[in-house]
Amino acid sequence: MIVMIKSGPDTTDGASGVTLAKVGGADIVLLQNGVYFARKDRLGPFAGAVYVLDDDKRLRGLKDSEMDARVKTIDYDKLTDIITGGENVVGMF
Repeated sequence: MIVMIKSGPDTTDGASGVTLAKVGGADIVLLQNGVYFARKDRLGPFAGAVYVLDDDKRLRGLKDSEMDARVKTIDYDKLTDIITGGENVVGMF
């Protein structure tokens, strides 16, 4: 299962998306302002895979040194592969 998060950590939607992913054992794709969840110590204990869209990360000035070590940077092609790869996409928060 994949949960796509486009809202930042300071929003109810963003926090709800992360909680849903944690409870459901899902992976997360971080887009738009959701990329701020990729910073160190923002996700807390999380067992799933975490992906961040490179373009959105760069547009917001996030550096690799600021990122949680679990986060994998992806491009649009990989995002398409993840979405169409047979995983259920739960929603966008």
